[in-house]
Amino acid sequence: MERRTEFAGRVSETTRYIGFGLLAIFYAMIHGTEPFFFQMRSTWPLALRLMALCGAVTILVDYLHYVFSYIAADRALDRKDKPNLYDPEWIAYRLATYFFWAKQVAALAGCGLLIFLVAQAVG
Repeated sequence: MERRTEFAGRVSETTRYIGFGLLAIFYAMIHGTEPFFFQMRSTWPLALRLMALCGAVTILVDYLHYVFSYIAADRALDRKDKPNLYDPEWIAYRLATYFFWAKQVAALAGCGLLIFLVAQAVG
């Protein structure tokens, strides 16, 4: 169980970095004055905006994952019948699990859009 928690923490940390990175790239593209940035803004504005939206959603969903994980952990600690045991039927536990996977999907979608944009710029 310890390894799973360690890996889940690493995945969460990485998706957070990806989310902030996507937003930083969007900011650079929007405010950049180089011809490359102008070309990206004018040729692929929707893809650029969707990439930024994926970054923002990644960060939001990461936060929600932590909120619901906290609620589920707090509830597990308060259990009298089976102390420190999570119940998969709890809505907080299910939402934490959902948000854990949703933030990865959002980060991967944003990275996919970034790869698309880079491929268009290079090719």
